Amino acid sequence: MGTNGNNGHKAQLLEQALKPATDKPLVILLGGHPDPDAIGSALAHKRICERLGVHASIAHVLPISRSENRALVKLLNVPMTRIKKTEELEQFGYLSLVDASATEASIQLPDHLELLTVVDHHRPASIPKAPFVDIRHDVGATCTIYTEYAEHGLSPLGAEGNDDTAVATAMFFGIQTDTDDFAFATPIDFRAAAYLKPLCDAEKLSRIGRRSITAEAMEAVGVALRDLEVIRDFAIAGVGRVSGLNRDAIPMAADFIMRREDIDTVLVYGIVDDRIDGSLRTSRASVDPASFMQNAFGADAEGRPYGGGRADMGGFQVPLGLLGEVDDEENLWRLVRELVHKRVARVVPELAKKSD
Repeated sequence: MGTNGNNGHKAQLLEQALKPATDKPLVILLGGHPDPDAIGSALAHKRICERLGVHASIAHVLPISRSENRALVKLLNVPMTRIKKTEELEQFGYLSLVDASATEASIQLPDHLELLTVVDHHRPASIPKAPFVDIRHDVGATCTIYTEYAEHGLSPLGAEGNDDTAVATAMFFGIQTDTDDFAFATPIDFRAAAYLKPLCDAEKLSRIGRRSITAEAMEAVGVALRDLEVIRDFAIAGVGRVSGLNRDAIPMAADFIMRREDIDTVLVYGIVDDRIDGSLRTSRASVDPASFMQNAFGADAEGRPYGGGRADMGGFQVPLGLLGEVDDEENLWRLVRELVHKRVARVVPELAKKSD
């Protein structure tokens, strides 16, 4: 993280990158299943665009999977559109990425779509090429970065009588969730939260934060517990198939298993739609989730890693490919389980010995 002056300069550079984009609409395309940090950052980015005369829309490809995230969108009336076909992006001329440094792999982008800005707090596999790139590894949330832009004069929140309550509420919730209720927050995150809190709708923030769990997610946690294998202080478990709408049953199961006293690292995986999806949690300082995922699962034909992570958590998504042609669910799960165990054994060799 740079000095306050540098961050003020970043805000100016973001404004310079966006200002010329008035001749064609801009799309803020969210990667993965949209989470609060991505949604809050997208709202902040859209708001900056509007103040600069840039017509911007928020879009996502994968469904919003967690109940509290759906509540966030509904209660704050977040204007988001789900894109299912490349043709739906043809109307846009410019692209901005928030809380991600690469575009969503599950959709082909139109050739004419020009990437203008990238703002993220995750460590990227490679630095993206765009007129404006601001990637900071030492903050807990991308919403923190957007809060700093506002603090340094780029469309300050609540200025000139503007009602920015919904944006501030979404951004605060983004910081809260991405720092695990501030457990992993940095001083900069706390400062951003302090700036946002007086502007938030406290009642809606409370309602959004009442996290519920679906019956399918609860069943998935039960399946994971029955499938659990423990090697020293590492655990691995499969949940079987879960629907795209309840994909977050996988990280929920990982979070629950991490509470077991003799485990410091856990990997939970399952089948979601046409891919294998997994989440890793760790409390061990020597485990780097991003390296773990990349060493285990590698990259696709274009060099994009199947997995990544931050200090205490990571995830991976691998297409089923030819395995998707297996009609029998029991056989498919057996093959998926063998594949995941084989890949994870690259990092945890004892898993291969136990499987033999």
